[in-house]
Amino acid sequence: MKKKLFAMFVLLISAVLFVGCSKDKEKVDTSEKTSDNFNETDYPIVNESITLQMMGKSSPIQPEWKEMGFFQVMEDKTNIKFDFRTAAADDYTQNKQLAFASLDLPDLLYGAELTPSEESDYGSQGLLIPLEDLIDKYAPNFKKLMEENPDIAPSITTPDGHIYALPGIDSSQTSKTPIMWLNGKWLEKLGVDKPQTMDEFYTLLKRFKEEDPGNVGNVIPITANSPADLRVGLLPNFGIVQDDGIYEDNGKVEYAWVQDEFKEYLKYLNRLYEEQLLDNEMFSHTWEQFVAKGDRVGIFSTWPIVQVGFEDVTEALNYPVLPPMTSVTNNEKLTILMSDIRRGRAAITKDNKYPEATMRWIDHAYSEEGTILSRLGIEGKTFKWNDANQWELLQEEGLSTTETNAKHAPGVGTNVPMVLTEEFFAKEGGNPTILKIYEWISEELVPYAKSPYPLVYFTEDEQKRVSALKPDIDTYFEQMEAKFITGAQPIDASWDEYVNTLKGLGIEELVEIHQAAYDRWAEAQ
Repeated sequence: MKKKLFAMFVLLISAVLFVGCSKDKEKVDTSEKTSDNFNETDYPIVNESITLQMMGKSSPIQPEWKEMGFFQVMEDKTNIKFDFRTAAADDYTQNKQLAFASLDLPDLLYGAELTPSEESDYGSQGLLIPLEDLIDKYAPNFKKLMEENPDIAPSITTPDGHIYALPGIDSSQTSKTPIMWLNGKWLEKLGVDKPQTMDEFYTLLKRFKEEDPGNVGNVIPITANSPADLRVGLLPNFGIVQDDGIYEDNGKVEYAWVQDEFKEYLKYLNRLYEEQLLDNEMFSHTWEQFVAKGDRVGIFSTWPIVQVGFEDVTEALNYPVLPPMTSVTNNEKLTILMSDIRRGRAAITKDNKYPEATMRWIDHAYSEEGTILSRLGIEGKTFKWNDANQWELLQEEGLSTTETNAKHAPGVGTNVPMVLTEEFFAKEGGNPTILKIYEWISEELVPYAKSPYPLVYFTEDEQKRVSALKPDIDTYFEQMEAKFITGAQPIDASWDEYVNTLKGLGIEELVEIHQAAYDRWAEAQ
């Protein structure tokens, strides 16, 4: 609660600071006069070293970014150094909001996790600079990528015609759909198959709790890092595939949190919560507390190697994926199809005195060499090439391959710019385990994947209304979701009041705005 209040306070400061901003803002001039120190091609990017400040979202499995081999290699290659302002999870979000509200901006946001509204808002305010001219002149790798994939440009161009943030591209099997994982050892001990319906799912959780097939004590049948992760993993089973509460059905935009299917989902989770089949700490635990639950968990929302922890990568085969299931409100198997265009991963701020050099630094990530460095790290330390010209991850003693990889590759744990394709992962050798996991996903999840809502941007006026409406709507929704699931508020008796309150907060206008944006997107296809 304290974090939410702080975030709201930061947003209030931001609104006050920029209330006088001009609506008709001239295009920011990003063209610095090229000097003898800057090289438009080849390396280093600058002859004499420069130092920039970088803000990014780190991961608990990573070391300090200054210790990562990625940044050391890039410094040697480019002559660009960085001072780092990193934080994990919610702390990063608050730090990012505060940086914009206080105008204490870094030069570069990397692993930025900028939302579409932040791109539009901060871009229109002149805090993020337009990138399209810099892309055209100094980003040949990304420019080529846009030419090869015509969906990229419209997906990252805001309504004012500018690109304010660069994406990552991820079309790998493991990124096509969200995944929840089963403790396969427990299934085998109980002699049962994967559940196919939500009734079978309940029975399985009940048996996990009562029979303790892992002999671990204090069993947690199912957990997730957050209620949002649980929604992504289980709500499609009730018939709703949504993105932040919004979804499109045959051209009509709907609001998920007031639908009968969502009500049934809440009732189901309330039952699990009351019977202690759902982790009763889900609304309060930290990431560290979540993953520390380890092998006491039957079904979970993060990768087994992170949740359970093991050095032998083949152990992952003991944790199959949870398949889509049917329910009383849905007889069709469904899961979420995620776009391979991941927006908001890098942006250059108005305070950056070297935008051309910075663009060249970012663009390296869109090359094969740059993606390998970002995702695999340092050859000989975190990966190697085998005789078949395939890459293999290395493993330090006492660490998993993921933990070893994360020591030098920021793309392990942080959403950074890079190009991850099926072809990239097809070059992975010496790891039949991950190929088997790809096979599971391809066969059991992808055929049932559906896109909830396309990648759109709002007009300036639409974005202002969305930014005005969303904080109160989201805060109320999250509070009520927690109350409904925990039983603090009876669902049937409170449902009408809950729906009417959301309507009073503006969900109908929110849907209208999303409908208009969807219609523009559909017309442009």
